[in-house]
This record gives sequence, structure tokens and C-alpha cells, in this order.
Amino acid sequence: HIYKEEHGISGKNADKRPAFQEMIATCKSKEHPYDAILVWKFSRFARNIDESTYYKSILRKKCNVDVISISEPIVEGMYGRLIEMVIEWSDEFYLYNLSGEVKRGMTQKALQGGYNANAPLGYTKKKGGVPEVNELEAATVRKIFDVYVNQNKTLSDIAIILNNSGYYTKRGGKFETRSVSYILENPFYIGKIRWNYYDRNNNRRNNPEDVIISDGKHEPIISDEMFAAAGERLARDRAKTSYGKKRTA
Repeated sequence: HIYKEEHGISGKNADKRPAFQEMIATCKSKEHPYDAILVWKFSRFARNIDESTYYKSILRKKCNVDVISISEPIVEGMYGRLIEMVIEWSDEFYLYNLSGEVKRGMTQKALQGGYNANAPLGYTKKKGGVPEVNELEAATVRKIFDVYVNQNKTLSDIAIILNNSGYYTKRGGKFETRSVSYILENPFYIGKIRWNYYDRNNNRRNNPEDVIISDGKHEPIISDEMFAAAGERLARDRAKTSYGKKRTA
């Protein structure tokens, strides 16, 4: 059987790899369908030495299933295990260093006004090019700002209005309160680039001092005054919500 993660799933954390977890669960089953797991390189099994050691220990000691690298053959015994660990340490160091280099490169690009991500609603972007205004989508963005600032509608009201009127998000889905809020506070719409805003690993926003905002090369579709007015109201609304929450001991 071939186990392969769907495109886009990171191999960094084993608990977020459904195909990997299915493979481990099958190896643990009483039927014992496999004697060995074959990988092209040990780095394909796990991306860090701690997880690799943990899962290989379970497989080899409790399930009697070996993990074998096709391109990195090693001798049997303790000496072979030592060589295997050295290979994995080297792979982990390489990936860690590569990740740092990529992040530094993307940060430098953001500081120079380059954009590292997919274009938000209101824009289209060709690979390597500057995002260009998509007038059909831009009309949706302008409507969101107008309804929020000038008509004083709530975020949930705006989501309902957009969905009932047949508007869709960039991915073709329904609008939610958070997607409306994200648009209202995204400085991309006034010609700015925001980088390192969100920590996806921990599912939280980064500290404001770690966020990079620079002048972009794309055309704005919202005025500075409209964006500022939306930001001021968002701050007021959040302050009211925070004030209304009960404190817990």
C-alpha cells in the first residue's frame, strides 16, 4: 500500500498528517499487514529527530515493523542505527537552515514592497508579477467598507447581506464575520504590504512589533480616510465586546 499526503499538507508535525497516522495505526493492528515501511529518504518519514525516534521505536519494538530508506541503505545493528540518527540530524539541520533562509528572503521582499502570498479579494496576481485590480471583486471590497463605515452595519449583518446578494469570497465560499473583519483591517487595500501578520502554527496573530508593513507596488482600491474610519470603528466595537465580557477567576 502507498501512503501519500494530499498536496499542501506539511510534513512538519506528524499529528497533522492524516496519511501518516493511518499508516501507523495500520501497523499497530493485530493483523500485522506489513513487515516494513519503505521511504525514499528518512526525511520523508518524519521532519524532526524527536518524532522520528518516537514512531520508529513504536514500530520496531512493539509492532515488529522496520523503517527502511531506499536511497540511504545502512548496516544492521547499533552501528547502523547510529548512522541513521546522524543522517536524520543532518536532514533536520538542513531543513531548519533552509526555512530560515526562505523566511529572510521573503521578509526582505516584503520590505521592498514585494508580495509573498496569494492576492486577496479584489486583486489577481500572475506568478512573479504585481497584483492587479480585479474590478468585479474590487466592487465587493468597496461595498464592504461602505456598508460598515457609512451604513453602520455590524460584521455579521454585512456577511448576511453579501451572502444573500450572491457575493462570494476569494475562494468562492460564503462570507463569515471573520472574513469581513479580515478585509476591513487589511492594509493591502490602501496600497500597503503586510508581512508576518499571523502565526499559523499557533493559530494566533503575531505581536504588532513583529509585523512588517511597507509601501506596495500595487494600486489601492480603498482611500486612506475610509480605511482609517473602518479601523477606528473596529477598535471601538472590540473595546465594547471586551468590556462586556465577564471576568473569570
